Amino acid sequence: MEIFDFVGCGALNWDIFFEVEDLSIFKFEDLEIFPGREIVLKREKILKFLKFLEKKEKFLFECGGGSSANTIYALSLWGFKNTFLGAVGEDEYGKKILEEFENVGVNTQFILKGKNSSLAIILLDKKKDRFIAVSPGDSEETLSSFKNIFLNFGACFHFSSFASKSGQEFQKNLLSKINKKISFDPGEIYTQLGKMFLNPFFKKTEILFITEYELKEIDLTLDELFNLGIKKIFLKKGKAGAECYTQKKKISFSAFKPEKIIDNTGAGDYFNAGVLAGLKLGLSEENTLKLGIYSAGMSLRDFGRKGCLTKWEFQNCVNLLK
Repeated sequence: MEIFDFVGCGALNWDIFFEVEDLSIFKFEDLEIFPGREIVLKREKILKFLKFLEKKEKFLFECGGGSSANTIYALSLWGFKNTFLGAVGEDEYGKKILEEFENVGVNTQFILKGKNSSLAIILLDKKKDRFIAVSPGDSEETLSSFKNIFLNFGACFHFSSFASKSGQEFQKNLLSKINKKISFDPGEIYTQLGKMFLNPFFKKTEILFITEYELKEIDLTLDELFNLGIKKIFLKKGKAGAECYTQKKKISFSAFKPEKIIDNTGAGDYFNAGVLAGLKLGLSEENTLKLGIYSAGMSLRDFGRKGCLTKWEFQNCVNLLK
């Protein structure tokens, strides 16, 4: 059995970035578009939206995406040995998703293939506000055929959301069979499904990553989350930085600001990667939080995965924190 440091599980998207003038006034049919929000669209709708944007707005960039996928991508780029549980389509998007993973050394043998890959359209405006529309692919229907071989990995499992029902059911089934705790970032998609949906995840979670907005949405206090068995809660506060909570203490640091801010997409995922790397390397909670904040802040310098810390930058930061 191959040994891994981390096993990611969640949506594998192909992200397509467009620039618009102002998200607060942008309109497309009946879509509810608000800065900072994320919605799920059916395939026909997102393809129609994509054609509209290709004709009317400025194309910026495209790359692989998905919360856990971004975190595993970063950890692999930094030298950790990882694999991923998910699905892509037998299309050009799927080929590009796998190619990006393989280029940084992610083991892709447990990524299944179906019809269509998941797509995410990311709108950025002149004020650097962001809106995301996600459409899960048919490929996630193949997840029900997964075998249980990966349950013996012995690695750290990191979960993020699936937008499809088939992906969610697969993840819940997997969760019931893993005999260890996970790290978990529910994101906006899962927090919108409510406490009853999230409860099985929280009971199996040791490390929780969550934003202030998401914490408010689930309507649970930190004490209630700790009572479910969670050991560490990393609260992401955007421009205000981040906090680490245990039942005994709270650590707080302000955000790291790069010289130039281009895009904040995935910053929270790279924060997660920095924290998980810090914990794996045995850094103190204070230095682990600093590494997460630095990883998130530096990612703002470019679009998507282009802003991720290089292996040299990561190692240099770790050396300074030790």
